[in-house]
Amino acid sequence: MSVNNFKAIFTLIVFLIAEVLVSFPVYIPVPSYLRKRFKTWKLVPSMTRIPINYVTAPTGAVLILLAAGCIHGEQIRSGIVGSDGVEPLNVMTLFICLAYMILSVDKAGVLRFLAFWVASRSGSSGIKLYVAIYAFFFGVGAIIGNDPVILSGVPFLAYFTHETGIHPPTAWIFSQFVNANIASAVLVSSNPTNLVLSGAFAISYFVYTAKIILPVLAATLLTLPALLFLFRDPKYIPREMKPISLSPRSALIDPFGGVFGSTILVLTLCTLVATSTLHPQLYQVTVPPAIIVLSRDILYDLRSYPARKEELKVASEGQDNDNMALQKMEKVPNAQVQMVTNEDQNGDITLVGISPSKQGEHDTSSGPVVNRGSATSFRPNEQTTSSKGEAGTAPEAEATKLASPELQKTNSNPLERMFPTVTAILRIMPFSLVLFSFSLFILVQGLGVTGWVDVWAGWWATWVEKTGLVGTVFGMGLVSCILCNIFGTNIGATILLARVLQVWIQTSSPTPSQRLQDGAIYTLALGSNYGAFTFSFPASLAGLLWRKLLLAKGIKVKMGQFARLNLLPCAVAMGVSCTVLIGEIYVIHK
Repeated sequence: MSVNNFKAIFTLIVFLIAEVLVSFPVYIPVPSYLRKRFKTWKLVPSMTRIPINYVTAPTGAVLILLAAGCIHGEQIRSGIVGSDGVEPLNVMTLFICLAYMILSVDKAGVLRFLAFWVASRSGSSGIKLYVAIYAFFFGVGAIIGNDPVILSGVPFLAYFTHETGIHPPTAWIFSQFVNANIASAVLVSSNPTNLVLSGAFAISYFVYTAKIILPVLAATLLTLPALLFLFRDPKYIPREMKPISLSPRSALIDPFGGVFGSTILVLTLCTLVATSTLHPQLYQVTVPPAIIVLSRDILYDLRSYPARKEELKVASEGQDNDNMALQKMEKVPNAQVQMVTNEDQNGDITLVGISPSKQGEHDTSSGPVVNRGSATSFRPNEQTTSSKGEAGTAPEAEATKLASPELQKTNSNPLERMFPTVTAILRIMPFSLVLFSFSLFILVQGLGVTGWVDVWAGWWATWVEKTGLVGTVFGMGLVSCILCNIFGTNIGATILLARVLQVWIQTSSPTPSQRLQDGAIYTLALGSNYGAFTFSFPASLAGLLWRKLLLAKGIKVKMGQFARLNLLPCAVAMGVSCTVLIGEIYVIHK
């Protein structure tokens, strides 16, 4: 199919612009007169800028191509329902159901409990503790994926490095990020990119894990020495460390809920692996357990609501007392007002009283001198933070915030007050990823109908013919890692490259050998996971999440530092995995 026409060229340009905006989002200011209209009409009153990012850019690109006649309803349907073995709707259903179960377990405090338990059992040796935490993150990441490890791991590492006096925490946070993304390649359910590949090439979950596990284990084992070499300076990994005094149990918020959710999650994953050879509809396996966990969370919130309601009443009364005290302060004439506060063990600040100025001290104007910024900042159940962020926030404090989020915001809506656990989980659910993925599937369909996928499949066929299995494996490893940084995160790169490989297999004559097919497919699986720790944060949504959580804890990682420190681990992980995969393929396909 020729690409020397307007539709093909326009489709490619729109696709590339959308992918650039995914990696480097822009924000369009909303004019003041529109903001006033929005406020009058009660439409997004707080929006001052319109983001053009990973959610809006691909969706906008689809609408532009649809309006230009480059794609039609058939491509829209194929990008949602599926075609050629890839079923986006099925994949996203599985992903959302697993995400809820995993986040429910995380909100119960299970992952943080396990992290503190591992840290407390590792003694005072810095190297031993580093290795133990590295192994812990790999084990958890292999089962539940990289995102939950990052969600729970960043707060844990921020608190841990703060308490042990490790500054900067570079070695520990990079170890977590690298290892979480290596581990997410093990199970199909651990990463959406794995789900795309297993569906595109009809690979059962058991076969996928059986073929990928050795390259991943080899990468994990040899990346650890690379990280130890990279951070060999004792300031990164001290030789001796003071043990953590905090009890791991303090990180648990809902012990029964954690055990219940973990059991359901493990049973679901085992069922997915056991039944994958039968190719059932994924929603039949994942929707029922997700509903069970959701129902349990709703029941938990309802049962604990009376106690929380009483706490909320006390908090509201305390806030009313504060407001009355502030009103009295403003009526004190010719006085220097001093806020006298007490701080309890949980870091909560309560107003104790007002101390008028003494005679002869600092002449004042006709009215009282009140630091309104300070005065209004004293509220029950607020955490004080330093200029360096919340790195020192203890798990007990975070547990309190998670367990009683309505106490942090007494004017929250009734639904949040009655169902704090469920609403907290739904608030961080990756729903935006669904729209993002559907849009990318549709855009790739557009590239297919305009002929670009056929062109790239031809280029790949030529490369494979010239270089054989070794070139196929190392070539795909390099291409997939690079394209994760260019084509709209690792999800966009995987969707596009999977379609290219499908066309390559279908159109090549003779059909590529099973060696070459396995080499290309499983290297793409490795590259789509390892590509997250390459050159840029937008190489994966996990990278964007990681940076956001670190900034919230007062830890800044620059793009240049991210690329420089990831170079060695990525090169070692990909090089080792590709080498082991080649050997494995030669053994399997003699």
